[in-house]
Amino acid sequence: MSRNQNRAFGNNPGVAQSQDPPPLPQAQSADSPFNFVVPTEMIDLPSKGRFYSEGHPLCGIDTIEIRHMTAKEEDILTSATFLKKGIALDKMLQSIIVNKQIKVGDLLIGDKNALLIASRVFGYGANYEVRLTCANCNSQFDIVFDLSELKVKELKEIESVEKTENNTFIVTLPKSNIVVEFRLLTSKDESIMAGKGFSGTMKFLKLVTVSINDQTDKFYIEKALQSLPILDTSILKKTYALVMPDVNMTQAVECVECGETSEMGVPLNADFFWPDI
Repeated sequence: MSRNQNRAFGNNPGVAQSQDPPPLPQAQSADSPFNFVVPTEMIDLPSKGRFYSEGHPLCGIDTIEIRHMTAKEEDILTSATFLKKGIALDKMLQSIIVNKQIKVGDLLIGDKNALLIASRVFGYGANYEVRLTCANCNSQFDIVFDLSELKVKELKEIESVEKTENNTFIVTLPKSNIVVEFRLLTSKDESIMAGKGFSGTMKFLKLVTVSINDQTDKFYIEKALQSLPILDTSILKKTYALVMPDVNMTQAVECVECGETSEMGVPLNADFFWPDI
C-alpha cells in the first residue's frame, strides 16, 4: 500500500493502517561540516622497533603516529583523579596514539620519552623554561631548553654484550664473573618504580634481571644480586644505560653567573606539560 493510500484511509477504523519504517541514519559525507580532522605526526622511535617481541604492533616498526593534543587531552592532564593516581601522562599518550592496538604500558621507556617530548612540542612549543642550579657556583638561574634539538640516542653494538632472540641482553660481570641476563624496562615497569616503597639500586636490578648463570629462580637471583661487588653493580647499571634506546636528554648549558659550561639533562618536572603560557 502506498503512502498516499495510507493517508486516504487515514481515520477509517475498519481499515488496517500500515506505517513506513523509520528512515535509516545517513552516514556523514566526506564534506560534512562535522568532520573535523586533527593533524597527526609520525614520530621516530629510539628502539626502531627492534626490541619488541613477535606479535607486538611495534615489532620492526620504527615510527609511531600520534595526533596533536586537543582540549580533550588538556582535560586529561589536569584531571585531579588522574594526577593523584599518577596516570595523567599515560592517559594522555594513550588518547593521542592513532593505533589503539598499541598500549602505553607496553612501550619501552625510551620510546615513551620520545612520544612525551613530541607531544609537548606540538602542544605547547619547543621552548621549555626551567630553573637550574649550577654545580660549580651553586647559583640558580633560568634557562630555556629547545626541545626540538633533542636527538634520538644512536644504537650501538657493544662487544661485551650479547643480545638474545628474546630481546634480552647478556653480560659477564668482571669482578664476580657472574653472567647476568637482563631486559629493557617498559612504561608499566616505570610505574612500578614510581610507586611507594620502590627505591634503591637493588630493587632496580631485581626488576631488570631475567636470569643469573642461567638460573631464573627469583630467590637465587636476589641472593646473587645481594652478593655483587659494587664494581659489578656499577658496570651492570652502566651497561643497561648503554643498550637502552632513548632520547638524549642532555644539552650544553652555560651558567649566567660564573660562565661554567656543562652538559645537563632536561628535567621533566611538573612544568613540562603545564607551562605558564
